[in-house]
Amino acid sequence: MDKLQEYGRMLRTGDWVKFYPVFPLAGAFLAAGLSSGLVVVFALFFCVTAYGFVINNLYDAEIDKRHAGKAKQGKNPFADGLISKGEVLGMCVALAGIPLLASLALSGTGFVFVLLCLIALTLYSAPPIRFKDRFAADIICHGVMFGGLPFLAGYILAGGAVPEFLSFPVASALVCSLLCCEALMVHEILDYHDDLGTTSTTVVGIGLKNGVFLLGATAVLSVAAFAPISWWFVIDVAATAVIVTFLIGYPVYSCRTLLVPAAGRGYRTLMNNRILRTRRSL
Repeated sequence: MDKLQEYGRMLRTGDWVKFYPVFPLAGAFLAAGLSSGLVVVFALFFCVTAYGFVINNLYDAEIDKRHAGKAKQGKNPFADGLISKGEVLGMCVALAGIPLLASLALSGTGFVFVLLCLIALTLYSAPPIRFKDRFAADIICHGVMFGGLPFLAGYILAGGAVPEFLSFPVASALVCSLLCCEALMVHEILDYHDDLGTTSTTVVGIGLKNGVFLLGATAVLSVAAFAPISWWFVIDVAATAVIVTFLIGYPVYSCRTLLVPAAGRGYRTLMNNRILRTRRSL
């Protein structure tokens, strides 16, 4: 039973199950609406996403031993010596093999996209490429491997044809990629102090303030990218409003623990300056 619990912790489902499955499911919904394909796509990408987190734990073991936050939360049982490398590799084989075999039975093209997702997840964590440690490449790879590629894979696995380059599915995949770029920036911003001296991320490289600015600029870019998509493909006004609200609200809500205190300090500074000016005028 203890081993099963450690295997479950390696999957780290609490870190992603409420967010990352949205993208392949959105692609499947675009292709087939409410159908049994949604269940299939969710099951496949549960395995694919879990694979990404398990292989990340495998190659981040030494880093996680020095990472105060992760060590305290016990997010990497392999780093803690609770499961062996062979067991972790077995998990990776199972989590990659199940969706590959299932997708091959459904669609040859779907199999290719699932394979591309798995390759991207591997290159993100595994040396010598390890995009995770490369400036800006970490953000771009994260956006593609969790956003754009899963969206297109879900679309095709649910019965959609391979989309043309200038098409609504491809445009949607772009917006999904931008949103998942934001997701990594949020993670790097919140983990900034723990990451200093333990790992190399884009936000560590440019500093916390610049990281927050980059997140804001990416949020604005995602809205700017969605605006012509909404106009060109005649998306309903209500749906457009909901999507734009989410594109802006997600990074703000995710960084609320930093933004709320900063806003409070800014407000107090503004009021103090106004009081000081008033006293001087008197």
